[in-house]
Amino acid sequence: MVSTTPKSVFRKLSIVCLAASGGALILMITTAVVFAETQKMSANKAHSAALGGNLIILDIRSPGEWSETGVAKGAWPVTMHDTSFGTNLQNIVKRYSDRPLALICATGGRSNHVVSVLEQNGLSGVIDISEGMFGNGDAPGWVARGLPIVDVTVARAEHTASILKTD
Repeated sequence: MVSTTPKSVFRKLSIVCLAASGGALILMITTAVVFAETQKMSANKAHSAALGGNLIILDIRSPGEWSETGVAKGAWPVTMHDTSFGTNLQNIVKRYSDRPLALICATGGRSNHVVSVLEQNGLSGVIDISEGMFGNGDAPGWVARGLPIVDVTVARAEHTASILKTD
């Protein structure tokens, strides 16, 4: 579940340090912002959760990448390269606030960056499918795991049907 409460994204820690300097007591107060650990999920777990209707996956790669490789089955193609990405994301979060949202890209770099930016702006709980479609050294990725892929036209049709569906 996605939370928009800023307190869930970060907490402020006040650190009080006392130091003796030439017989005088110096009081220093430092405030640091500590960000919550980004939630990560494997491609296998994301695929299972999406098939069960328990997760929405957004493939944030470019349309050219979708055309070349297809889209992860169950993922919605919502490119981060579109100027309306923010608006599209807001609409999805509002409409599907009862389900967690996960982002996938090619190798996890862009999805990690977008999740971090969202967290910094008060939208926590978004999951990074950190291995991406092609892996990144830590994990093999959606494609190498042999998880299903669909043509971008099929993924777009499924996404459109989901958006138009009335609950």
